[in-house]
Amino acid sequence: MNSTRIAVCGFGSRSRLFQNIYIAEQLSLLWRGLPIDRTPRTHDFFEMQTPSEGPGTAFQYGCDAALNTGIEHSTKTINKEGLTEEQCKIIDSLTDMAAHYARIIMADPKKTMSDLLRNNISTAILFNNATKSGELNVDIPCGPRGISGHAMEAMTQDALRLAREYLPWLSINIRYGVVVSDMDLSDPTHPVLTIENVKTGETETGLVYDLVIKCSGTTFEVPITGEIEENGFSGIPNSAQVAEYLENQKMLDNEGYIIPGKSIFIGGIGLSAFDFVGIILAKTKIVKFDPDTKEFTIDEAEAKRNRNLVTFFSRTEGIFGACRHVNDAVKYLDSELITPEMILSLTLQNDLDTYPAFFELARILTAASCSSHRMPSQIEENMSTIDHMDRMATENEVLDKNSKILTETGLLRKWMWSFIFTHTMGPQPLQQRAALVEKYNHIVRHGWHNWRSMSYDISHKPQNEANDAAYLRHCHYRRIALNYIAGAPFEIHLLITRLYKLGVISWMQGAYEDLTWSNEARMFNLKGQQADGLIASRRLTAKSDKLGSRILEQAHTPAGEPVWHKGRLLKNKAGEYLHVFELGFTGHGKQWFDTNANEGAYQLMPIITNMAIIIESLISKGVEKPLNELMELHNAVLPKDEEFDAQAKQLEEPHRNLTHLILYARLIEKVYGERFAEKMQ
Repeated sequence: MNSTRIAVCGFGSRSRLFQNIYIAEQLSLLWRGLPIDRTPRTHDFFEMQTPSEGPGTAFQYGCDAALNTGIEHSTKTINKEGLTEEQCKIIDSLTDMAAHYARIIMADPKKTMSDLLRNNISTAILFNNATKSGELNVDIPCGPRGISGHAMEAMTQDALRLAREYLPWLSINIRYGVVVSDMDLSDPTHPVLTIENVKTGETETGLVYDLVIKCSGTTFEVPITGEIEENGFSGIPNSAQVAEYLENQKMLDNEGYIIPGKSIFIGGIGLSAFDFVGIILAKTKIVKFDPDTKEFTIDEAEAKRNRNLVTFFSRTEGIFGACRHVNDAVKYLDSELITPEMILSLTLQNDLDTYPAFFELARILTAASCSSHRMPSQIEENMSTIDHMDRMATENEVLDKNSKILTETGLLRKWMWSFIFTHTMGPQPLQQRAALVEKYNHIVRHGWHNWRSMSYDISHKPQNEANDAAYLRHCHYRRIALNYIAGAPFEIHLLITRLYKLGVISWMQGAYEDLTWSNEARMFNLKGQQADGLIASRRLTAKSDKLGSRILEQAHTPAGEPVWHKGRLLKNKAGEYLHVFELGFTGHGKQWFDTNANEGAYQLMPIITNMAIIIESLISKGVEKPLNELMELHNAVLPKDEEFDAQAKQLEEPHRNLTHLILYARLIEKVYGERFAEKMQ
């Protein structure tokens, strides 16, 4: 029996989920008395950060920014049939991030609230809202993201302890402060790694492995340079670091509060920009918390003293970060106008840019469900950013008074999410989804796969005037969809729009390159407006990291074949699979400093883990090209073209109905205008 070695690039959420799921799968086999391969196995992890920084970018311990979503519970992919209740609990705990998060943050709720009030008003508001029952509701945004890192670390340590106790044949080694800088794939079954020390630059070469799992995440860049970068802030949303920056900018008084009249620019109008608002507010007396009534209020006198405290700026006009509210009235709203089959059929149409089509459909259904006599063309219509902010501010106040009301933002977000991620609506979306998968198992894709694939065709067309125009149109509608899907929690959005109406927060059009800095005045200038400070969040780049580029250089893509094959795999010139799972930015990647993308990791890593286990077993049995053999087995059980065509044919009528619906809606709007909803019913 041959021993095996796996290298994992990065030790963030995906890498840790891989290891925890791997250990849980092995424990399940062991405790059920089933055959288990005890061949010596080595898993080496290479992480560029230090142990004190936290698991990867998304879960850094020092991140005081708010969660924008709920937290993932344990994965349901591990077979626990025949295990005792206690063993099931142990297995579940290895991937139950929500339970670990709750245990940490609820250890001392009073101290937690005190810390949050001092560090970030936004997280304090979320925590207060999520603990109204006395327990923590982890299914909604409920606190700071840094605690997610501690929760992930706690899960990791539990798994490592169990591995040491029960799986002596498994050796796990974690190296911090190093990065995999190169990979030689001359032998496709044995990648050879070069490791570089982040601090010293020293390298180690010749590290041979049977498989590499690349989870090195996204590449970020600081959007400012020169004296703008020297005097601006581009760190993570950390309260202490922001306070130090404000102090250096002479913006704080002797008590550590922002001096009334001081101001700060924040680049962007989405989640990354919103991350800093609560941290800045914690350095003012604008927001008050009453521990007896557990209510937050805005001191309007303090707000008046701090007018123009924060100015968001963005390059383009006409968009502002949306609200993420999903009340039951919206979440379980059904529509007699459309069926899941109609939605699914749209994804099969050749040469169709799905985002604009989904957006038009979302406008139709939103207008049909609203009681405000709005036409589809008026839903998310072209308007100024300020007009959007005014509309959202009004809508937030209505929603705050009646949390069950149907709002335009809530409806539009619900439909866009349904179309892209589930193909279903309500009132029983899980049952609808299961029925759809059962009937169209060759066609339905997981939401995160669907999200990525919807941009594949248009981004791989030859460059010409027509295709470039179509691509820009695609990006425009994709940005609108992302703006709603990745919206801010209602509580944070409400705080921002209220402060906007009070003049504390404003917006202006401008870009980072428009900024100038005056050493004499110690002020930033943006198109004639001045501010004492600047927050410039790091942003995603379109570039692959060095290692990703190096891997692609050694891959070969024959004409007519995709670059990436099933499992995010690549082939060499001989047509053999390279023993590398590329799960970085070019494959999946984190899209936000948030556990939202963690949902994608929970969907992806059980698949990757099982593939790795199979490859290890094949190697231990002496199979020379295990990945080739695994993919041959996979291809042998794929459905025949006739099976796919038969399912696709069943969607012809739903597609006709969908086309008729869109054409009919266009006609109704032209003929009846504001009576659209009445006539569509």
